[in-house]
Amino acid sequence: MPEIEPITRRAQFANSAEKKTDAAAKAASTEASQPVTRISHATKTASATHWFLRPYTQLWLSILFSAAAQLLLKKGADQTVSSIWLGIAGLRSGWVWLGILALVTSLVSWLHALRSVPLIVAYNLAGAIHILVPLSCAIFLGEKIGLTRGCGIALVLLGVLIVARPVAKVEERLEDRL
Repeated sequence: MPEIEPITRRAQFANSAEKKTDAAAKAASTEASQPVTRISHATKTASATHWFLRPYTQLWLSILFSAAAQLLLKKGADQTVSSIWLGIAGLRSGWVWLGILALVTSLVSWLHALRSVPLIVAYNLAGAIHILVPLSCAIFLGEKIGLTRGCGIALVLLGVLIVARPVAKVEERLEDRL
């Protein structure tokens, strides 16, 4: 009887192998009938990330923090008028420290954005700082914007819009693929 058992085991193994092969063939035919959509890893991670961590959100946050930092540093520098060389006395102001914190936050956001956004696009969009700072100075610090400076701000705004328009179209295409 010992010779019959190995044959039976072989037959059982062959039957289980055939069943596995049949199941794999059915799965393959089911997959073949369904359309295959390939999404790149970058697209998957971009859609899976929280809106706050998206590169263009971080880019605009960097721009806003940088503009805010300029206002805070100006306010702090005005409070600590001193004849000490290089304005080191400004470090006694809380406004200056808030400005430094805003600059560091801006840097962190900028570095996060640069991992995904081409530098040529990011740097051109950062031109918005040249719009935000003068407008914020006029609103919050009471500084005057003359006609020539106003025209310059309008031209910078036009340049930022020209650069931002193709970027928005690319983002729309990426979202449509998802």
